[in-house]
Amino acid sequence: MLYFKREGTQREIHEITGVSPRNLYRLVSRCIEIDENGVPWGFRALIPYKTLKKYALNVINKKHNPSRHTGEFKLLLNKYPEIKELIDDLYLGRNRKILEPAMKPLNIHKRFVDACKDNKISLTQYPFNTDRLGIRSLYRYLQRLGQDNFGKASIRYGHDAEQKSQKSGKGEQNQPVTRTPFQRVQFDAHRIDGVFAVQLITPEGDSVVKVLERFWILTLIDVSTRCVIGKSISLNKEYSASDVMTCIRNAVMPHEKMTLTIDGLSFNEVGGYHSEVFPELEWSVFDVICFDNAKSHLANLVKDRLRNLLGCATNLGPVDLPMRRGIIERFFQTLEENGFHRLINTTGSNPNDPRRKNPEEKAIQYKITFEHLKELVEVLISNYNGTPHGGIYHQSPLELLAKRITNGIIPRQLEKLKRSEMLFLQTTIIRTIRGSIKNGKRPYIQYEGVEYRSDRLSHSAHLIGTDISLHVNVDDLRTIKAFLPDGSEIGYLTAVGKWSLTAHTLQMRKAINQLVLRRLIHYTHWDDPIFIYTNYLMNQAINGKKKAANKITHVQEVIKESKATSNKVSQEHKEALDQAIKTNEALENARQIVREEKEKQSGSMDDFLTKYKTITF
Repeated sequence: MLYFKREGTQREIHEITGVSPRNLYRLVSRCIEIDENGVPWGFRALIPYKTLKKYALNVINKKHNPSRHTGEFKLLLNKYPEIKELIDDLYLGRNRKILEPAMKPLNIHKRFVDACKDNKISLTQYPFNTDRLGIRSLYRYLQRLGQDNFGKASIRYGHDAEQKSQKSGKGEQNQPVTRTPFQRVQFDAHRIDGVFAVQLITPEGDSVVKVLERFWILTLIDVSTRCVIGKSISLNKEYSASDVMTCIRNAVMPHEKMTLTIDGLSFNEVGGYHSEVFPELEWSVFDVICFDNAKSHLANLVKDRLRNLLGCATNLGPVDLPMRRGIIERFFQTLEENGFHRLINTTGSNPNDPRRKNPEEKAIQYKITFEHLKELVEVLISNYNGTPHGGIYHQSPLELLAKRITNGIIPRQLEKLKRSEMLFLQTTIIRTIRGSIKNGKRPYIQYEGVEYRSDRLSHSAHLIGTDISLHVNVDDLRTIKAFLPDGSEIGYLTAVGKWSLTAHTLQMRKAINQLVLRRLIHYTHWDDPIFIYTNYLMNQAINGKKKAANKITHVQEVIKESKATSNKVSQEHKEALDQAIKTNEALENARQIVREEKEKQSGSMDDFLTKYKTITF
């Protein structure tokens, strides 16, 4: 520093520090040299015995020891650049000279030796004059090559390693700090690592236990507090847009604690859901929801409800980068390790997991049912919210949420006029009113292969040919609410026939229509399509098809849910359903009367034939 600041002559510096001018020049020249990253070595070069330059072999040096081969591998690559290019291409997978995805170093060494032979290197020269043909030097070179090309070399170790090396761990943090609860939430779905059974009752009244195909759990987690605010379970092979909206509905609506039936299973006293612990957070909504690019997340139902009902923005993020939603991905790992992987019916994290021991047989043997799963998930998530979390300085999510509320940071709440359970699964479509005075067909509309009518619409022949707006609850298609183009309300339209008796979803309606087109099932105007569909699935399940068992359970859950929420529907909606029940009962009574009259006529004809029958030989 005395030299660079020119605070003395070389003689004065020598007297003060004891460093001779010759040694001073040597040290200064070391400090101003550039390292491999283009940065001056600086004071690092003053570390004793620090090597600044890589060793380079000088073959014309008289002090060179022929018995030592240090530096000869590097000299070989400099002399034959095509060999260096071949090694680099084989290790990094460039220019695809082979189809092998990740060539092992041992095989690369064989190609290296062949390349040396092709270049006519004599047997007295390197690498042929060594015991192992330069394999150790090649291994060291490949190790350095991987370090210098971190992103490309990580491809050799799988897609996950490639993702992390190229998309994380470098640059500025791309996720801003979020302090306000519910300002940003993350959504994702995870296929449960476990096999569960379901008890089915056959049409003959027999009870059979069948295994369900693996299904999904959908969750919503708050980024600020790590609090899980909502969940749902989808029995479908691939979860749908209605499953996504069901999870979001459960996150917004006030949560009701489940009654547990499993002996020994209980809730942690300090756990729970946010709306249970803090009543002021009921009907709280979020500002931004982070999705991946699954098709169900891009559905019109999801985008419309989030934008128009919740006033929420969506962040789809980059394709195939789960680390952008690392919080919820980490939660699923915790849920599996602390929950499902500890069960006797677990499938483990992969087919070779030692914890996987005949999960299907265990599920049937111990009757681990879908109902047990629902209770287990409820308890695991409730307890998770009350467990200290390392990512939030070892506070529990509910503790941190309480602190934010105390500081006056309260999330936005849904408007009172929009607080209806049906609105979350409602979509708007346009249909044309059909009918014909000439044919005597009163006005009606058609949706997914079923006619919808009402008394008011049947007396409005002037509306035939008019396009009307329909508000459809995809979770229950028994009724549809109709509006005229000017916004005037027509009221609820009811599905014709037995379609109006049993609750069913849009997915179930489409499945039934598909089976009818394929002539696998058939029903008349007097039959309940849901009952026919369930019988068909029952036969499929008995024959060993897991998907059928999932679908039967889904039908039962839909019917159970409709009964549980029947008292929450509007008076107008309830009247429409009650009127449909009365109409079907009247039609059934009329059918019974006609059947009895036919039986009487048939009996009279039999008596007549018995009395006047002529015997012939």
